[in-house]
Amino acid sequence: MNASELLLDQWSQQVKEIFPALHHYQQQSIAFCVQGIIQSGNAVMQRVAEACWEYSSSETKIVSHERRFQRFVANEHIEVEACWKGFLQHVLPFWSNKPVTLVLDMTPYTKEATIVYVGLLVHSRVLPLGWRVMPQQEEWDQGQWEIIAHLFDQIALYFTSDQCTLLADRGLSCLSLIELCKNVGWHYVLRIKNEEWFRRKFRHGYHDWQQGKQLVKKEGDQWYGKIVLWKEHSFETWLSACWEAGYEEAWFLISDRPASHKRVSQYSKRMRVESTFQDKKSRGCMIECSRFKQR
Repeated sequence: MNASELLLDQWSQQVKEIFPALHHYQQQSIAFCVQGIIQSGNAVMQRVAEACWEYSSSETKIVSHERRFQRFVANEHIEVEACWKGFLQHVLPFWSNKPVTLVLDMTPYTKEATIVYVGLLVHSRVLPLGWRVMPQQEEWDQGQWEIIAHLFDQIALYFTSDQCTLLADRGLSCLSLIELCKNVGWHYVLRIKNEEWFRRKFRHGYHDWQQGKQLVKKEGDQWYGKIVLWKEHSFETWLSACWEAGYEEAWFLISDRPASHKRVSQYSKRMRVESTFQDKKSRGCMIECSRFKQR
């Protein structure tokens, strides 16, 4: 038994503990598939099969490994959501009552789909906690916020700290997202568009409506304070507006906690999701080369 096979044997024992409800063969297939993806560095079946063949001392052919992966992916008896729920139950209690940063984002998968994604920030990466693969060109069966509410409900049980904060970019920032954060007890730091209208608080009243681009106009400008946001909602929140040196434009960040440069530092961590997406695509798992068509 070589080192790779010894690792697979030990890893398979862990998989059995994490997914006890699965059949023994299914447990083995998950362990074999995950290790193959790690060894090959991507998720393209043919390359994963090549890596498994290269690291194995058995006489199994590459094409046989590839067929095994194909059968595993096509197996309708494996309920992905149920398996993932069991995995979260196994690993997420570690984060209970601890300060955490969550990131909500969306990324396209070829021309067929969009991945709606919520993840946990750990060091320089955002680890996936929940996701939904939705059509990119067709109308969604479910509404966007219904999908995101479901993702939040899946993981909210494990993040009970009063220092749990959600980050999201301009395309997702709205009152619906803020209400979802309130429902699960999370803080939020959300970036809004510089064309958004708001009224700044001044002593006991508010200034007239203005757009962010009228307030922070050049590099070095900044403003921190309470505002009333969106004419249609008149929603009271905190705004941290800052044009950092070397940045192409200003950031306008809203939060349920007092405005300060700390919110800018918090939100800057959202950029790590880009590295995570690169890992999944061009730099790592090459998911867009995997040719999956069935969402």
